[in-house]
Amino acid sequence: MLRGSFAKNIGMDKEFRYRGTEPGRLENFSDAVFALAITLLLISTSPPSTFAQIVKFTFDLIPFMMCITLIVLIWHEHFVFYYRYGLRNNSVIFLNTLFLVIVLFYVYPLKFLTKLSLFVIAVPFEIEWLIQDLQGMLRGGNMSDLMIIYGIGATSVFFVLVLMYRYALSKSVELQLNELELFDTRTSIRTNFLLGAIPLFSVLIVLVFYNDPFSGMYSGFAYFLYGPIMAWHGKRVDKARKAILAKQQEEETEIISTE
Repeated sequence: MLRGSFAKNIGMDKEFRYRGTEPGRLENFSDAVFALAITLLLISTSPPSTFAQIVKFTFDLIPFMMCITLIVLIWHEHFVFYYRYGLRNNSVIFLNTLFLVIVLFYVYPLKFLTKLSLFVIAVPFEIEWLIQDLQGMLRGGNMSDLMIIYGIGATSVFFVLVLMYRYALSKSVELQLNELELFDTRTSIRTNFLLGAIPLFSVLIVLVFYNDPFSGMYSGFAYFLYGPIMAWHGKRVDKARKAILAKQQEEETEIISTE
C-alpha cells in the first residue's frame, strides 16, 4: 500500500509501463531491512538526560538527517527497479540479498562520516566541546581508512544496483520493453554506475596519497564531483529522452493518419 501510494505522488515517468505495481514479499522484506537500517541509526544515539546532552543531540540531528536522506535515495532507486520490472526470480533474490547486506553494513560508516562533517560547523564557530568530541571519534583511527571503508560501501551499493538493472535489461524480450523503456533502463545503469564511480575514485585518491596526513581530506573533495557530473548526465539524458518521445509521437500520428 505504501509503495502504491508513493508511486502515484512522486512524478514517476508515465511513459514507462510498470510491471511491479503489486509489491510481493521480496519488496516487503526489503522495506523492513531499510526500516531496520534507519532504526540502527536511532538506537545508536542515547536519549538526552541533561541540558548539555540535549544540545549535543540537537547537533546530532544534522548528520542523522543527512543519513536518512541518503538511505531514502538508495531506497527510492531500489523501489523504482521493482516497480518497473516486477522481477522476483532466484537471480534477483541473490542480488537483492547482497544489496541489503551492503546497505546494513553501509549504515555505520555513513553515520560516522556524516557526524565528522560537523567539523565544518565546530571549527569556524570554535565550539570546543564539539571539536573535542569529534576528535575523540578519530582517536586510535585514521581518516584515510574511514574514507576507504565508506567509499567501498557506497560503491558496492550502487554497483549492485547496476547489476540489477543490467539483469532487467537482459530480460528485455521477456519483459517486452519498448524503445523508451530500454532507454530508461540503460539510463539507470549509467546513473548508478556514475553514483558508484565517484566514491570509488575517492578510494583511489586515498590509496595514492595514503601516507599523506591530508589524504582523507583530498578524497573527500571527490564527492563534490557529484554536482557537475550528475547535472551533465541529467541534461544529456533529458535531451535524448525527449527526442525518443517526439519520435514515438510522430509514429503514432502517422499511424492515426493512415487509418
